[in-house]
Amino acid sequence: GFLNKKIGGPSIYPPAPGFLFVPPASYGTKIWNESKGGDRYRRALYTFRYRSVPYPALQVFDAPVGDISVVRRTRSNTPLQALTTLNETLFLESARALAIRTLREGGTTNEERLIYAFRRCLTRKPSEQESVELLSLLNRQRSRLQEGWMNPWALADYKPSERGKMPEGVTPVQLASWTVISRVLLNLDETITKE
Repeated sequence: GFLNKKIGGPSIYPPAPGFLFVPPASYGTKIWNESKGGDRYRRALYTFRYRSVPYPALQVFDAPVGDISVVRRTRSNTPLQALTTLNETLFLESARALAIRTLREGGTTNEERLIYAFRRCLTRKPSEQESVELLSLLNRQRSRLQEGWMNPWALADYKPSERGKMPEGVTPVQLASWTVISRVLLNLDETITKE
């Protein structure tokens, strides 16, 4: 639900690690003012790119370089793509937003919520085997978080200033557990690839 559908306008600067824009990663120091608000979630077509420092997430998904014409875009399938969809800032924010939406609108039981989240990503209900596997993961993550293996706030990628925006009656452990499930759903090949 993040996509800003605005057509046209200036380029945007999505989140990127600061080290990319200083030597030795860059030929010289570059300015990268991270976009805020709705601009942050515009289509990749509007992402500003330096020729000498291409935007990493686009590069991993075979975006052509900006200094030559490309007749046909190459297609690859690499582990770096999965790492990007699991760990890149915008993907984490999307997983957290899906988790919040699932907890807010998905029903009262874990089964109802799983069907809701699954349908949001894949436009179909999960099979019995998929449901069992994902609910098992949800329960394992909840147990690990309750035992203190991880900080639920860090796992849910929630900032202290945003804690008041959490849905009423939802605990940090629930949000973090559903964020894990959302990350899995958003990283499925069926979600990413249209065939």
